[in-house]
Amino acid sequence: MKFLALLKSKLVMMIGSILTFVAPIQWVFVIIFLTMVIDTIYAIKVSIKTKGRKSFRSKILRLGLAHKTFKYMGSTFLLYMIDIHIFGGALFGFNYLLSKSIAMIWIYTELKSWDESNQKLGKRPFIDMAKEALGFYKSVKDEIDEIK
Repeated sequence: MKFLALLKSKLVMMIGSILTFVAPIQWVFVIIFLTMVIDTIYAIKVSIKTKGRKSFRSKILRLGLAHKTFKYMGSTFLLYMIDIHIFGGALFGFNYLLSKSIAMIWIYTELKSWDESNQKLGKRPFIDMAKEALGFYKSVKDEIDEIK
């Protein structure tokens, strides 16, 4: 029983130390994780809608999600270490530039995957919808400017 209590306290201290160390970029890890979860949920939805319920396999999901999580979080953490220990936390005047840059690449990858899943359902690409929305907002702004 003493062993388990000691193990628990050491584990809590280790996790606390890691979280304290990555506190400056913890939001980056949260955003990466959320985009991965959203993309995974959406991919499951598309798989079930296109191929039926039997096409969904939890083994494939576990392996793919674990691999992606390790790759995304590991590379972000590695570049965070480089930012801290080699560049002193700032590169070209930007704090944690390398870790934020790799995070943006991973987030873009997940958003692109989400868009491809959306297109499999027969919907239009997000970029086309965004262009239409910007055009609509621009026309509304122009009409408001004419009224003034």
